[in-house]
Amino acid sequence: MKVAAEIFQVILMSVLSLIVLFIVTRLGGKRQIAQMSMFDYVNSITIGSIAAEMATNIEEWYKPMTGIIVYGLIAWLVHYAACKGIKARLLVSGQSIVLMENGVIYKHELKRASIDINEFLAQSRIAGYFDLNEVQSAVLETNGHISFLPRAKNTPVTVGDIDLHRPEVSLWTDLILDGEIMRENLSRIGRDETWLVKQLAQGGYGDPGSVFYAACDNGNGFFACRSE
Repeated sequence: MKVAAEIFQVILMSVLSLIVLFIVTRLGGKRQIAQMSMFDYVNSITIGSIAAEMATNIEEWYKPMTGIIVYGLIAWLVHYAACKGIKARLLVSGQSIVLMENGVIYKHELKRASIDINEFLAQSRIAGYFDLNEVQSAVLETNGHISFLPRAKNTPVTVGDIDLHRPEVSLWTDLILDGEIMRENLSRIGRDETWLVKQLAQGGYGDPGSVFYAACDNGNGFFACRSE
């Protein structure tokens, strides 16, 4: 009985730690791992470690929970300060570093960024530049990614370059997800279920419940498919 009770407590504390971790993570925003600064990355690892300790420290669970809250609060305050002031932003995230310009690779800037020439070349190939003659500039961003600016002659041709006139594109709105009509989305774009049923009928779909996904744009674009 004692073992079963302890297992139940571990399960309960694990769920609680996940809830607290979820709340703290949501307060930190929606940035992905690739978008994190070094501070965000280290802070996330630390919070995760404390959450794991909270799941097994049954007798003094409030201590790691307090630690999670403190780390999360400090991270939020740091991000808030970074949004409000450029000095705090530079302190937390640093600033971009120009690694290459006008065909010249800056060796001292590579050293400053702790990047060797092989890593720089690998990043340029990943970005699609196997020939550095095509690159005008390269900048190391604060999230660790390298942005490459191609030379004018290597810039992809756009619709404006060839003087073509195309209608403006727009975001698509989800109308049906897994057979369920998204009525709020329909109302937001000024449509109703009658319009939706008509659009589905034109595509050969009778019952909206048989449609896995449907969406439309602000023009005449419409998409629907069944679940296979």
